[in-house]
Amino acid sequence: MRTPAAVVAAALLALSGCGGDDAPTDAERFCGEAIANRSILVAPPLTTEAELEATIEFYRLMGELAPVGIASEWNDVVVALETAAELVPGDPESEQLVAATAYATEPSAFRVKEWLQANCGLDIPITTIAPQGGPLTATTTLAPPETTTP
Repeated sequence: MRTPAAVVAAALLALSGCGGDDAPTDAERFCGEAIANRSILVAPPLTTEAELEATIEFYRLMGELAPVGIASEWNDVVVALETAAELVPGDPESEQLVAATAYATEPSAFRVKEWLQANCGLDIPITTIAPQGGPLTATTTLAPPETTTP
């Protein structure tokens, strides 16, 4: 059985030829890597500092492959991961920055999820604070009129 660090390392090796200014931004390659590395996208290994760094590097490399239609949103997800990686537990300012960044990048994470599903056939679960994906419908509940008895 491979450890999470080994999975991330293998993914990084597979993507290492993609670095640099000449990295292709082709949807087929991006989808192939996303499908092959779904486990890293869904449940990234974050137990050790090395796993955290490898996961962030994987996301950065995927960002180099990201097609133009999703590249900005993918970069937002990377920024959220990088910000979370710098969290100082117990420091309210640091915790607030991580929370604010996560909240601000939710629409991008949702857009990435939608794009992967529509273009790659890959469904990844995400958790958001605010509802995503459509207008909210307001419902109003009225109390029944008071009845008076003579």
